[in-house]
Amino acid sequence: MDNQQRKSSSLLTHALGVIIVATICNTASANDSTVKADTATPPDIMCMMNWAQTFYPNLFSPPVSGVQFSSPYTYRYYPDTNAYVGVSSADNHVYYQGPNDASPQDMGDLSALLIEAGCGDKPYPVIFIHGIASSANTWVSYRDYLINNAGWTFGGIPAFNPDTKTVAISCPSDSTSCTGSTGNFYTLNFSDNQELFLDVQGGELAVIIQAVLDENPGATKVLLIGHSTGGLAAREYLQGLARVFDSTTTIPYRGDVAKLITIGTPHQGSFWAETCHVNFDIFDIFDKVGICDLLPYHIDSNSVSIKDLQPNSAALNVLNDLATHPLPSNVRYVSIIGTGQSTLSSLVDFQTGDGIVTDTSQNLIAVTGDLPLLQKSTTIDIPFRDCGNKIKVPVIGSVGQTHTCETTDISVGAEILRNLQ
Repeated sequence: MDNQQRKSSSLLTHALGVIIVATICNTASANDSTVKADTATPPDIMCMMNWAQTFYPNLFSPPVSGVQFSSPYTYRYYPDTNAYVGVSSADNHVYYQGPNDASPQDMGDLSALLIEAGCGDKPYPVIFIHGIASSANTWVSYRDYLINNAGWTFGGIPAFNPDTKTVAISCPSDSTSCTGSTGNFYTLNFSDNQELFLDVQGGELAVIIQAVLDENPGATKVLLIGHSTGGLAAREYLQGLARVFDSTTTIPYRGDVAKLITIGTPHQGSFWAETCHVNFDIFDIFDKVGICDLLPYHIDSNSVSIKDLQPNSAALNVLNDLATHPLPSNVRYVSIIGTGQSTLSSLVDFQTGDGIVTDTSQNLIAVTGDLPLLQKSTTIDIPFRDCGNKIKVPVIGSVGQTHTCETTDISVGAEILRNLQ
């Protein structure tokens, strides 16, 4: 069991020291090499190069679509950063040559990089799960990357119909690359994004998982990626607590999940959910600012989802009673923890976090403790940008959130990719 929580380093250090690898012969140049179309290059090499320039633009800019050849290298040259990345057919290794390098650096075997970049085998269909007041659209940028740069097949958007208790898989109007059936990955929609109890969300997910497996004959498991409450919905199913909305009968876990990756998930709830529901007068004394105004979309303070997300809510107390409702021990668990914003954990106390959920609450290991589970956690600072927002709260001061930035964050995206195998 890997219980080590590691701090994300800078992109440059992380890229050169851990994952990014590239190749090029220092004698090759744009002037004496032949540029060829992407179709002339094996898809796995193209996927690796696309990954490098997408997630590490500080090393590889501007983006390049073609490749060049100078035996034994297949490579790309990036004029803005004066860097090369390529693969040698002589040893199937990846090489990188930066502006200050006298010769190419051997970064290791291509096969290792393909796993790191999510370009290797795709053993399980992947289902992306949205959070409260959100939808499948939260994954659009990541969806487009997987389709256009990584060569993944988009199966579509599975959605549960409460009336028929069936799942329909549709294709979004803004994506021409969608099968509506078989696929490497899917971005689901819950039937409602605020008025479903966590266990009912888990019930819809359970039916969607089966529908996805039905569309992919031969696949026996899926990999789940849940942002925010989406991670809790996944746990409801894994722990045998899920149910269909009008039933009290729970749905047993069917052993069909290989891995659960949670991103910014409030495993122990969020103080914001509590204050959003209670609507303390302190937040309306001066500027008439409600605590839920921190989020950039409308939150119903009386919704069932908000009630379930309160720390020590009945739903979370049951979910976190792992002695009674254990997490399956043969599933791998990854907690991606967003930090960088001071996060209220009570009326007067701040912790590090993403402005909505503290780092402790985002860490599943803080709930599981020493249980013999296959799990790890990774902390990533989320830079503040347009997808986040700030408000000025009377008495407390200015607070901000980047919780809603996590599904489009470049470092989170890279972390997801390295955990897809």
